[in-house]
Amino acid sequence: MTQIGFAPRSVPGAELLFGESVAHYLADISDESYGEESESTGFLLGKVYRDSAGEYAIVSGVTQDPTKTMNAVGLFRSSLSGFDANDGDVRRAVSLFGSARIYMIIVDAVQGAMCMYVVENGIARKVRSAMVENL
Repeated sequence: MTQIGFAPRSVPGAELLFGESVAHYLADISDESYGEESESTGFLLGKVYRDSAGEYAIVSGVTQDPTKTMNAVGLFRSSLSGFDANDGDVRRAVSLFGSARIYMIIVDAVQGAMCMYVVENGIARKVRSAMVENL
């Protein structure tokens, strides 16, 4: 997990910001998984920041290569069965990142929808997010 920098967030209230290219990449992976009737997983790359409202993450990239996770802030999963975070998602996140705050995006490949989470203290909760074009 990357170090935490201090910067005011560009979208008040959002705990997870991501670039348009990240959304397109996740959509492409999900479409491919849907065609193969499988699920895909990988890592969210970016940086965690803090401002007066608390911590938030900016996701600027995605990788499925476990050797390229130096700037990982969380995980993604493409699903064929909805976008709810399950116990397996939480266990995987905690086993990979420990007790750090972990961001997660789950894509429902059937509906073409995404849901964003943060995992803290072994519990996943939905968070507000925003797609920002200039990331």
